Amino acid sequence: MAYLLPLPELEPSADISPEIQRKKRRKTEEKSVSYHRVQGNQRMNRWRTGREQQIYSSKLIKALRLRSHRTSSSATGKDVRDTAYRVLAVSAKGTTRWSRAILISRLSAKMRKHKKGNRKLRKPASNREKRKLPVVERKLMALGRLVPGCRKLSFWNLLEEASDYIAALEMQVRAMTAITEFLALGNGGGAQPPADRLCSNVNF
Repeated sequence: MAYLLPLPELEPSADISPEIQRKKRRKTEEKSVSYHRVQGNQRMNRWRTGREQQIYSSKLIKALRLRSHRTSSSATGKDVRDTAYRVLAVSAKGTTRWSRAILISRLSAKMRKHKKGNRKLRKPASNREKRKLPVVERKLMALGRLVPGCRKLSFWNLLEEASDYIAALEMQVRAMTAITEFLALGNGGGAQPPADRLCSNVNF
């Protein structure tokens, strides 16, 4: 009767040389970079289509009209800006971190009002502490503060969110410029701007 001897446990990490491990790590990082680039390009391209600009413009006009019907006071620049950002976040359909941050900002503002008494005072960071950080890290922190909801993201996720956010803002500027030009011609008396006029400033 044959007895099967237990095979010794293999330790692949011990047999692999550091050079091979480095190559594998490099390949993994390259795959990650290429994946983030593809994802970022797909997101940015959607904001460059005339269809997306048309949808955003229509939603923005409806939201501003709805606001004017609900309130008797005329809309201020801040009201128009907040409405434009909320409509932009809705157009992103919550697929990005910055859009979700904009959508929940009003709820967060209401919650902060109730928690003012419990707020702890934070000691501001001194200039010496700020200088200790590397230049690239300081710039990334500044970029994270500019993009809504992206203060604590990794490098590639932050770049992906920032590129999508910038592309969305560019589309927003084009759409609002087209609406402003349409209204400046005296055609804003209740008529819906045609789609070709709203998409006239699209740059591919």
